[in-house]
Amino acid sequence: MGCSTRPREPGDVMERLIEAVEVIAVTGKGDGPKTILTAWPEYRRKIAKRRKVFPPAQITRAEEALTWFALIDQPDARRALQFEVMCKAGGGSFSKLCEKYGWKRTTVTSRNKVVLGQLVERLKSAS
Repeated sequence: MGCSTRPREPGDVMERLIEAVEVIAVTGKGDGPKTILTAWPEYRRKIAKRRKVFPPAQITRAEEALTWFALIDQPDARRALQFEVMCKAGGGSFSKLCEKYGWKRTTVTSRNKVVLGQLVERLKSAS
């Protein structure tokens, strides 16, 4: 999927966001859209064990994908999706995180699927 190719399905958005967190976690050096990672102190240890060199196009694609979080208007929905993405990228157990915050994992996952669908629509209309 090239930089100009927009995801067409919610699963495509999730894949791009997971890839973005993995790439930025390994390559980020204080510049770029790393704000979601600052809330996740142990991400670097768990994700950094993966591939350490990425082609420039993949880094650009990752930076683009991370900007999609700003398209989610509701802060709680944005945070829940960010946490799920970070867990899937290797940052921990989403079930344990949901338990910590008192969230029901199945409910949050269902809501995140709705948010991903909304992101697809917003990305389509932005093209």
